[in-house]
Amino acid sequence: MSLRWGILGTGNIAKTFATALQVSKKGSLVAVGSRSDASAVAFGQQYGLDASQCHGSYEAVLQDPNVDIVYICSPHPCHHAMALQAAQAKKHMLVEKPLAMTEQQVQEIIQACRDHHVFLMEAYMYRCHPQTRQLVDLIRAGDKIGQVKLIRANFSFDGRPLGPSSRLWRNELGGGAIMDIGGYPMSFARLIAGVAQQKEFANPTKVKGTGYIQPDTQVDEWAIASLEFEHGITAQLFTGVFADSDCYVEVIGSEGSFKVPNLWRPDLGPVQIEYKSHSNPTVEIINIPLEETNLFAMEADAVADALLGNQLECKYMTLDDTLGQVRAMDQWRKEIGLCYQEDQV
Repeated sequence: MSLRWGILGTGNIAKTFATALQVSKKGSLVAVGSRSDASAVAFGQQYGLDASQCHGSYEAVLQDPNVDIVYICSPHPCHHAMALQAAQAKKHMLVEKPLAMTEQQVQEIIQACRDHHVFLMEAYMYRCHPQTRQLVDLIRAGDKIGQVKLIRANFSFDGRPLGPSSRLWRNELGGGAIMDIGGYPMSFARLIAGVAQQKEFANPTKVKGTGYIQPDTQVDEWAIASLEFEHGITAQLFTGVFADSDCYVEVIGSEGSFKVPNLWRPDLGPVQIEYKSHSNPTVEIINIPLEETNLFAMEADAVADALLGNQLECKYMTLDDTLGQVRAMDQWRKEIGLCYQEDQV
């Protein structure tokens, strides 16, 4: 059985996901929705859709009987309303991160999906990749690095060339570093802190943060967070959309450390884990064999596996995990004074 996907949105990430569906083992693109017929048709033609499968509204995709599941990839502030509409239409859904702008919105989406018995997953695609799963297994075993002490995670890029018209610069579109890519380091720290405690994830007991909010745009250009978890586990996170750095993760334990150079986008670099023992400075390279290299195709197939197994959430990013995620993200934003109109509701 193959899942029939509808995509709500026609931006760059929609194109990335549509391309992934072409190599997915268990999914195919059958519809696309946009705010105009012209943009929907232009998008659909690139992926073999005919005009009847290209809709000039998002609602039309939700009413399309040929669609099993929708991929919601509109700007962040639109996720809440679109997800509620999808749930009411009884469409399963994969929603780009962040699932919504605030904890209240996330709770409303989750409740709507449970009420209407539809699948929901927040699209942290790296969670579905064998490299991430291998790192999880190594940390859970504990024989190489011992007790986890510190988690470091960075994700940033230089978004200045995109210019002030980009959503990254616009507060009303949920712009800024934390909401755009800061969720990756946060979700990773929570994942590893949980695995170190033989759990699926953990929520920080303390979040401290600092960052720079651009006075004119009122979005954060970069931000740092220091986290505390139970059992003495700590984390240092950095994110930036106007301050580039190496995008790596590192897990430091009592006996050694793991470093992953390309955790977020392993399709763009070497797929490997670097291990170093505290007693031996030689770096051991752990290569990850792959049958598939498209990160988003892996995500689509993980969703299909869950649904075909009669599950309404995915083991790689559960709904409880998403709730913990938005709470930690809200705390980080509060620490640096980053506010959006959704916070006033």
